Amino acid sequence: MANPLQFAYRTQKAIGVFDAAPVYESLPGFGKPEGNLRCCVYSPCGRYFAYAANESVVVADASVGHVLTSLPLSAVYELSFSPRGSFLCTWERPAKDENGDATKNLKIWRTIEDVPEGAEKQPLGKFVQKSQSGWNLQYTADEKYCARAVTNEVQFFKSDDFSTVWNKLRVEGVSDFAIAPGMNQNVAVFIPERKVSPAKNFRISNFDADLFARANLLPSRFTMCRPSTAPSPKRHSSRATRCS
Repeated sequence: MANPLQFAYRTQKAIGVFDAAPVYESLPGFGKPEGNLRCCVYSPCGRYFAYAANESVVVADASVGHVLTSLPLSAVYELSFSPRGSFLCTWERPAKDENGDATKNLKIWRTIEDVPEGAEKQPLGKFVQKSQSGWNLQYTADEKYCARAVTNEVQFFKSDDFSTVWNKLRVEGVSDFAIAPGMNQNVAVFIPERKVSPAKNFRISNFDADLFARANLLPSRFTMCRPSTAPSPKRHSSRATRCS
């Protein structure tokens, strides 16, 4: 029999996973956690289910509920998987170290990997990410590249190597971006309220050619919609409402 439809719920003190039609019962192998549970998420591929507990982040096999791995993190407020579930991103509440410097609270982990006995799982990369809004990395559909926005540019990395920036899309004033979920690997960026084209679209392999530009309005907000079958992000802008 095929795996039944499944859903998860989270309250302030508990998380549960249920198999829906046709069985309508709790996932037998899932140990229902209790305590201060801040977030939970499925991987887009449906293989994994992760949640942030008091002292750790736990990744479970969504089909049977068994714990696959855990990360020793105690202040995680956001979780996100890459498209195929190979990587897990965690966002911890911003903090400072003993020298007063901001700690690297955005971390990227390989979801499943062999760790020597007695060794602690280490992140592939980590960054300072103060804002909870737009905190997450964005991945190409094949997970070969990922990206994050910083001041006046979008930085691209090879997903298994964060030691160096693979490429940079330099756009002055960029405030948001989106990578298309399809295999053509387009990236759209938004520059709010400037006397230039506020929306641009590039191929990740060629940042010299803008595939799309709109300069007939100066929106203060921009929504990028990414249907799973669309070749590139669709754009919806608004100039009637200004963001305060």
